[in-house]
Amino acid sequence: MTPREIFFRIMCRRGLAALASGAALFGVTLLGFAQAAVAEADPMDAPPERVLFSEGDTIRGVVGTYLHDPDLWPVVLALNDIASPADLVPGIELVLPVAQVLAADSALLSSLQAIQKATAEGARIFAPTEIGSAIENRDTAMSRRETGSWRQVVSFAGVATGFAEQALDISIAQRDRAAEAVVSDVQGRVEGRAPAEPAWSERAQNDILVEFERLRTLSNSTTQVTFRDLSRLRLNPNSNATIQRMRSDPLTGGEVTKVSLVEGDFYALLNQLSDKTAFEIEVPGVETSTNSSDFWIKNDASGARFVNYDTPALEIARGGDLIVVGENEGVVLSGAGSQRAQVLDSPLLAAPAVGAILYTATAALDWAAQDGAEAYWLEVAGDPGFNQMKISEFGIGETGFLAEGLAPGRYHWRVAALDRLGLPGAWSTPRDFTLRVDNTPPFLTLLSPAGESILTAPQVEILGASEPDATLDLNGAPLDVARDGSFLASLPLVPGPNQITVVATDLAGNESTRSLSVVYRPAVAVEITLSGDIARVGRALATRSDVLSVMGQSTGAPGAEVVVRDAAGAEVLRTRVAETGGVSFTVPVDAAERGYRIEVLAPGGAVEGALDFTALRDGVPPEIVLDLPPPRATGEPVVQLTGQAADATGLTLAGTEVPLSAEGRFELSLTLEPGENAFELVVRDAVGNVAVTPLRMLYDIDPPEILSVDLGRNQGVDGPIEIRAEARDASGLRQAASFILTIDGAEVEGFLRCDSTSGICRASLPPQPGALQLIELVIEDYAGNAAYE
Repeated sequence: MTPREIFFRIMCRRGLAALASGAALFGVTLLGFAQAAVAEADPMDAPPERVLFSEGDTIRGVVGTYLHDPDLWPVVLALNDIASPADLVPGIELVLPVAQVLAADSALLSSLQAIQKATAEGARIFAPTEIGSAIENRDTAMSRRETGSWRQVVSFAGVATGFAEQALDISIAQRDRAAEAVVSDVQGRVEGRAPAEPAWSERAQNDILVEFERLRTLSNSTTQVTFRDLSRLRLNPNSNATIQRMRSDPLTGGEVTKVSLVEGDFYALLNQLSDKTAFEIEVPGVETSTNSSDFWIKNDASGARFVNYDTPALEIARGGDLIVVGENEGVVLSGAGSQRAQVLDSPLLAAPAVGAILYTATAALDWAAQDGAEAYWLEVAGDPGFNQMKISEFGIGETGFLAEGLAPGRYHWRVAALDRLGLPGAWSTPRDFTLRVDNTPPFLTLLSPAGESILTAPQVEILGASEPDATLDLNGAPLDVARDGSFLASLPLVPGPNQITVVATDLAGNESTRSLSVVYRPAVAVEITLSGDIARVGRALATRSDVLSVMGQSTGAPGAEVVVRDAAGAEVLRTRVAETGGVSFTVPVDAAERGYRIEVLAPGGAVEGALDFTALRDGVPPEIVLDLPPPRATGEPVVQLTGQAADATGLTLAGTEVPLSAEGRFELSLTLEPGENAFELVVRDAVGNVAVTPLRMLYDIDPPEILSVDLGRNQGVDGPIEIRAEARDASGLRQAASFILTIDGAEVEGFLRCDSTSGICRASLPPQPGALQLIELVIEDYAGNAAYE
């Protein structure tokens, strides 16, 4: 049957009876009550509360504020699908189950109060099964709380409440009958022997003890006997006792309990529920009675020892003598008499600290030395009341003890000092510690730098995250961790490979290691030079084609990456430095100048060297401009020419280089041969554009040939005087030809106008009578040769 089914069976059995009784008294029907109960809203279905995670917040702080338990932060992270506190950033919205936690904690509180009430009524004796089930279900509810299973918390807590109420009912009913004691704790092997049993048999927890039943503990074993009034006797190892009498007077409610200590020792913590309860202890030859609720008794071959820790006295009767033992006083009874002593004060516990969490299989317990102490008594229990004893060591000679064999869980411990008489002093103030088994390495991640990075700075920042409680080392040196588990540190680098190792160690000693390697390559200044063989127009690199081949040298490392960018910074191409240090690539060009930038990169991407250049496409050949046009014909054997060829890098005449000045000026002498002479001036620029300027000159040394001369008045005796001559010459006739003639003996000088194309020369004089006679006619060619007639 599941816990839920048990719970509802108990609640239905108890609830229906109550409802039936209530209906009879108040006229309320069961149906109406049920309808009202159903109408209540289920807090498990309540919407979660949304909280904004702000700057300066911590996950524990937010959870503590809204859920009143900061230790629920792992549950909140899981609910919000967040893997680690390192993933929390300001502005993230957290979903918090406020109503669910409130309902779960309310159910847990109700179950605790019900268990405490039942226990106070003796449930551990009279209803051990029911109260055990109540505690077990509440423990289950507490474990479900750690995982955020709120509905299961309420369910198991409700089942625990139901069992506790059932235990309360049973205990109240059982207190009306004869009392019995119960074995409430067993550690090791404990044996008992009832009056009807022929031999000793093992006793287990929750076994019932009756009158005259004998009980003994073996080595390294302890047991606790709890009586109906919650009085407790703790039998330590190698002890033997008999429950001689357990009587209850129903009329007066009086209780009488008598225990005989045959051998060993026990510690008594009485919790009388009324002043009518009497508790007696018998040691062979000694009778005791007491109103003290806190005392210790031991009986062995050396005698009997008694210590009273309470204000009421412990009365001891031996041989007619009455010995009264006061508060914090002890007495030793032996054959030689009695010895009294004030017991020692409580020692001060040293380690572990209060509430310490130990991630080991053992617990090293230490305390301060107490003056007068000969030895110590140590107890380790699983509960604050020391009802569930795990370790009881009497007579420890040191101020420390290594507690071994403890299962993971929470424990409480205390120490008493033993004096020279073997009397234990007051107990120290208990402390608690928790043993945990944690084999999971702590969370650890490295966010920066990236592995195998090549860095140019002499130091690098290490960024990562781990658990807030972890201890971190960076290359063996302590590393500070922020409250959220993040860390940031600067690490100096040495040239070459550098190993970065971060080790996180949690409180349990588990380790996580993250390692990576980076290379520190100090930045260098790389020089870049372009080849002098590349054509240039002004400061720009030039070519005749649409692409320009660029070549140069670099001091960068072979294989270093080279990026070429345009004037806007956009990447044009990538290449690498050759083994010889050379850099070569092609870029597009046009008639307008384009700007480019060459960058040599370090392995990490930093620019180690850069060079800017411009480039253009030049398709226009250079032009030759002569200072004076050359003569078409000349009679000189040598002609001098001067001029300029802008942007030219070379000038040739008949295959012979003509020197050019820096400004492109040139001078040359042409040697002519008689007759027609033809020359070519060839000019070229840096990109290979070529222009050819042809030159033709006639070297003429022959005068013109006069074919005919005619002088007369072709329009009559009263008409104008006309002179007409016809001549020819290879270089052409000059436009003017001089003449001298006489008219009736009077000389007249003038010029004929010659047409070089037709070879006709003409002149016309005003009419004048008289006889005409040509004295001289001179016709010249362009070479300066003259013919006379």
